[in-house]
Amino acid sequence: KRGRMRVDFYAEDRRYLESVELVTGDWIVLLGHGHGLEMLEPTVLIEVKNGPYAEENDKVRFEPGDGPA
Repeated sequence: KRGRMRVDFYAEDRRYLESVELVTGDWIVLLGHGHGLEMLEPTVLIEVKNGPYAEENDKVRFEPGDGPA
């Protein structure tokens, strides 16, 4: 809806692939593999997920520093 953020993309083996910056009016569809989000300024976004969400099974957390330098 508004703001600026960076989306980092990762391969299935957690290898960093690339980053894309999104600004007001942009949208993105995430269909698998890893991703990370960093808000570059105050940001309001809408996230739509297909549920149900089972935190213990749905997320694999990366350690800080696994992303872009």
